[in-house]
Amino acid sequence: MTAIAIAHVDVEKTSPKRGGSAKTSLSSVTVTFSGPLRRGTLRVTGPDGKVSIGKGGRDPRKISRLIAELKRSKPAGRYRAKWTLVAADGHEQHGSFRFKLRR
Repeated sequence: MTAIAIAHVDVEKTSPKRGGSAKTSLSSVTVTFSGPLRRGTLRVTGPDGKVSIGKGGRDPRKISRLIAELKRSKPAGRYRAKWTLVAADGHEQHGSFRFKLRR
């Protein structure tokens, strides 16, 4: 009998930390996962709407991380980072986390 494995990647780390805070000078948001990704998107929204530049995507320096570059001007307040991905095994996943930016 052959066992079927269903693999998911788990969030290992976010920057800024989930529920944490950072300064409004923050230039990017990242989500690091427990395994490699085929592809993905990472979008960041804040009090004034979308603040990420483009869709974000897999970090070319680390295949287990999504990165979203941020616009220069961001107001203080609550932000949400929303991600979607396709893991190396082809499984689709999505999630989000919140953080605050302060001056």
